[in-house]
Amino acid sequence: MTNLHSIARARRWLAALASWTLVVASAGALGQAAPGRIAAAQAEAAAEAGVRSTLLRYKTALESLDPDAVRKVQPSIRVESLAKAFRDMRELKVDIDEVRVLSVEGPIARVSCRVTQTLTPRVGTKQTTAVSRVLRLRRESDGWLIEGFER
Repeated sequence: MTNLHSIARARRWLAALASWTLVVASAGALGQAAPGRIAAAQAEAAAEAGVRSTLLRYKTALESLDPDAVRKVQPSIRVESLAKAFRDMRELKVDIDEVRVLSVEGPIARVSCRVTQTLTPRVGTKQTTAVSRVLRLRRESDGWLIEGFER
């Protein structure tokens, strides 16, 4: 019995050793690949945070009815046209939700979102519109800027 008991104990010990070796080998392989995946995830999270911050600045700029504030977030905007449109408004409320970063390739990001605007004109009745948009943003040294709209 002692001999069978020793053989069974040896088999358990070898099985445990094999499992432990597999775990250590797997951890080593994961450890080598993990920094790249971690860096990519961190870059994606940073891009998403920057994009969301830019969209909040855009919302705030639109609601301020200040074309120069909008231009700071979207430099390609035609300020004269926007100033004319803002003169006809008493209030503009903007909600940007359903934000999804579609891609980030170097300094360019594509983002989809839903933009709901409630416009109160100086004359007339309040109007609400909601549209889904795809925006292109460009990363600059001090943050993200809206480059344009795809739709």
